[in-house]
Amino acid sequence: MGDPNALTNIDWVNISNWLTMYWIAFPLVIITAFTLMTALAFIPSAVQTGHLPPAFIRLRWPMVVFAVAVWVVAWIFWVSVMLLTPEMLGNIYDRFLV
Repeated sequence: MGDPNALTNIDWVNISNWLTMYWIAFPLVIITAFTLMTALAFIPSAVQTGHLPPAFIRLRWPMVVFAVAVWVVAWIFWVSVMLLTPEMLGNIYDRFLV
């Protein structure tokens, strides 16, 4: 492994693109987690204990579908940033396997 080189302007633009996509995807992952937690844990528990009427159990599967859709959108952001700049990791880390 050679000496590290300074990052060029193009490298900084690529890093900026990565961070932008990650900051867009981060809230989507949080939304996914809270939606799944509500649909699969809170609603069944609240219906079983009687805090919510039994009609709320029908909200579970639409919420799960919504959460999966949001998760897919987050993955699309992550994959798109890797496909847009595939050489970026090679510029920063010249060896993937040591």
